[in-house]
Amino acid sequence: MNKYLKVVLILCVMGIGATLLFRSVSNNNENIKIGGISALSGVGASVGEDERKGAVLAVEEVNKRGGINGRTIELISEDLSIDKINKAVSVAEKLINIDKVVAIVGAQWDETTFPILPIAEKAEVSMVGADNSDQLEKDKDYPYFFSTWYDNRVGVREILRYSGTHNIKRISIIKFLAAGFWEFTARTMTDEASKYDVEVVNESDLGNPTALDFRTELLKVNQYNPDAIFIVTNDFNQCSFLKQKAELGINTIALGTESSADGTSITNCPDLMEDRVWSAPKGGNKYYEFESRFTARFGQKPNSPSAATAYDAVMVIASALQKTNGRGGEELQNAIQATNIDGVSVDKIVFNQKGFLVTPEDTFSMKGFKDGEAVDLK
Repeated sequence: MNKYLKVVLILCVMGIGATLLFRSVSNNNENIKIGGISALSGVGASVGEDERKGAVLAVEEVNKRGGINGRTIELISEDLSIDKINKAVSVAEKLINIDKVVAIVGAQWDETTFPILPIAEKAEVSMVGADNSDQLEKDKDYPYFFSTWYDNRVGVREILRYSGTHNIKRISIIKFLAAGFWEFTARTMTDEASKYDVEVVNESDLGNPTALDFRTELLKVNQYNPDAIFIVTNDFNQCSFLKQKAELGINTIALGTESSADGTSITNCPDLMEDRVWSAPKGGNKYYEFESRFTARFGQKPNSPSAATAYDAVMVIASALQKTNGRGGEELQNAIQATNIDGVSVDKIVFNQKGFLVTPEDTFSMKGFKDGEAVDLK
């Protein structure tokens, strides 16, 4: 072989080797991308924005501590609300196929998450939701889905405990839809009520998750003469419900979940909030430190417990990525399943076999509204 040709071949091989080495080093130094899916507009935007901020704070703190073995985490946030559920598939496919995220925080609420589950499962991209119930896996297991949200069965039992000790014996349920979180909480209340000497006297289904007119259902429910009405509202519809209830002269107390304390409602209809009683997570021992950091970063306290659970979701992913050296797929899924870390939403983040947060029975307490602020109830 001509000696000059040999030299050229050697240089080419060296060049290829250098290129591969450069690419390897570049890949090791690239940002690790994770997605975030929550409602940044539309129904539930107050909660969704809190989730985004909680995730942002966690990412910033992880990166400040050196990231994942020197690599920075990059959060790519996408907007998806229940009134734009038709965009769920395209949002998920963008994050997975275009942005190449290794994991996703979200999506917000069961209804918007459900159509994404098979997409993430097929791509082997782990999802850690910040406010999802295990009803998502009622009919099928999704090993790549996890949730740092509390088991709301514990919250519903706290409502029933309060009702049983405060002479609330007859409860009517109004749900927006016979599916998702509304159906889950209604079923839990119905199944558990008798244990607390409480009776569910009727259920009413609005058949519309974005309903704003409650007058017909309120008049129907009032015929049962309940001691309380249980309804799961959010920032989009709570003030409408409370206003119409007052206009109809229905003074029955309104029971609810943690979404009853949404900051938007407290701001927009504080004069009506004294009719509201709800169960809410207490937060872990480190919650108030988190709340202080959140307030310093964003100029206001969290409006929703989802800020803390989204923060914890990022920390779960970051802890697992540390074990996998930034790798995703099945390796990351296994590392997330084995999570056992300190949290701010609860003291310890541990998942059960299906990937949902293990929730101690004393996690929730009862809240009410008095003199312009939420107060603890016995």
